[in-house]
Amino acid sequence: MSEYPLSTIPPAHNGFTVSPQWKTLVTQNDALVEQRKQKSVYAKYNVTLKYDYLSENDFKVLWNFYMAMKGSFYSFYIYDVFLETHNRLFVGMGDGVLDTFDIPGKTTSAQSIYENGVLVYDCGVTVSPQNVNCTILTGGGDESSDRVQFSVPPASGYPVTCTFIGYLRMYVRFKEDNLSREHFEYKAFKTGIELQGLIPGAV
Repeated sequence: MSEYPLSTIPPAHNGFTVSPQWKTLVTQNDALVEQRKQKSVYAKYNVTLKYDYLSENDFKVLWNFYMAMKGSFYSFYIYDVFLETHNRLFVGMGDGVLDTFDIPGKTTSAQSIYENGVLVYDCGVTVSPQNVNCTILTGGGDESSDRVQFSVPPASGYPVTCTFIGYLRMYVRFKEDNLSREHFEYKAFKTGIELQGLIPGAV
C-alpha cells in the first residue's frame, strides 16, 4: 500500500492534527435519559496537515501523490510525527493459519499483545495460560511497520490487538475528491489538507 510522502518533504509539525473518531449511537428515552451504543470498537484517525513552507518541488510531490491516489479513491498509510503511547489498537483477525501480523506503528517499544482480549505478550514476557508465544519483529511490515509473530496462529475469529509506544500508522484517504491544483495549494498552506480516517479490517 502507498504511504503519504512525509519522509520526502518538510514535516508539518506545527499543523499536523490527528483526530480519533469513534462511532456511537446516542438516543434518549421518554424520561430523557441518554442511552449510548458503541457501533465501532476501534477508532479511526482523521488527519489534517497544514504547511508553513513547501518548495515548488515539495508541492509537486504532494500534488502528484494526490493525483496518483485519484482523489479519495485509493487508501494509503500515514505515520504520526509524534512518538506516543497507543492502547488496544486493532492489529488483525485470526484465521487459524496466519501467524504474522503488522503492528499499526513503527519504532515501537513496550508492546503488549492481546488475543481475543487475553494478554499473551507483555514486553517480552509470555503470560498467556495457553502458552502462546509471540515475537516482535522490527520493521518488515507494510510501509515499514513493526510486526508480531505467533508460534501458534490465533484462532479463527479471534481479534488481535496491541498496546505500544511508537509512531502510529494510520489508514486514510484524501477527504476531497475534486480539488483543483490551486485549491489543493490553498488548503496546504491555509486550511489544511484533510485525510479521512478508515478502519482496516476491523468490525
